[in-house]
Amino acid sequence: MDEKIKDYIKITIKNMLNNVSSPSKVDHLKKKHNVKPHFIPIKYRIFSGLLQSLNIQFGNFIEKLMANFVTSDERYEIITKYSGIKNNKFIISKDTEELIDRYITKRQTENIDEKTLEVKFNYLLKKIIENENNLNLDVISFKHDVDLLFKDKEKDIFYYIEIKYNDDHDSDKFIGLNRKFIKTYAYLIRNLGVKDSTKFKPILFYFTNKKMKGNIYVPENQNIYRGEKFFNIFLNIKYSDLDHYMKNLSEDKDTVKMFDELYNKIIK
Repeated sequence: MDEKIKDYIKITIKNMLNNVSSPSKVDHLKKKHNVKPHFIPIKYRIFSGLLQSLNIQFGNFIEKLMANFVTSDERYEIITKYSGIKNNKFIISKDTEELIDRYITKRQTENIDEKTLEVKFNYLLKKIIENENNLNLDVISFKHDVDLLFKDKEKDIFYYIEIKYNDDHDSDKFIGLNRKFIKTYAYLIRNLGVKDSTKFKPILFYFTNKKMKGNIYVPENQNIYRGEKFFNIFLNIKYSDLDHYMKNLSEDKDTVKMFDELYNKIIK
C-alpha cells in the first residue's frame, strides 16, 4: 500500500491522541472525577475515558480517511460547502418530509423482494426531486451533517455518501440511519439544484464487508456499497491492502508507541 496513505493514517491517529489528551481536557476530567465517589483511581478512570473517546471518534476517522482518498483522485471534486460539515443549514418541503416518513413506515409493513424495492425506492427519489424543484411548496428547516459529497467531473454526476464503519446497528438506530440517509439526499437535491435523478446518486457505505441483515429501505445492489465495492468502482486503492493494514494497525510499533506515550502521560 502507498506509503503516503500509511503516513496519513498515522498522522491522523497522532492528532486524535493529542486532541483528546490536551492539558485543558485532562484538567476538566480531573475536576469531573474528583467529586465522584469510586473505587477505581482517578488516573485510571481518566485513561479509560480517553480510550472510550477515541473509540467513539473512530467513525470520524473513517470519514476523514474516505474523504482523503476521494480528494487525492483528480477525477473527483469534493463539494466543500457541505461535505464533512456537521451543522449544514438545509430546507426541504413539508411534502417531502411527509413522503419520506410514509415510505419508511410502509417499508416496515410490506414484505417485498429486492427488485420491487428498487422500483419503489427509485420512485421515491423521483418524487423527492419533483417536490424539491417546486418552489411553491411550504418548507421546513433543519441542521444536518453530510459525511461525504463529491462530483465526478468526467461524468458530471454528484455522489452523496453516508459513511458507517460497520453494519451493526440495533433496530431503532437502523431505522434512524435510513431515514437520515434519504432526508439528507432530499436536502442536497434542493441545495444543489438537481433536476435529474441520473445526475445524483446516494450511497450508503459500510467500510467493512460485514452484512448483518438485509435492508428493507434501501436497495442493496443499487445504493449500498460494502467495503471493496466502493473501492473497486471509485478508487485506485486496493481495498484488500487497506483492510490488511487496518487490521494490523493496532499492533504496529508506531501505534503502540503513541498509546504507550498516552499511558505514561496520564498514569505516570
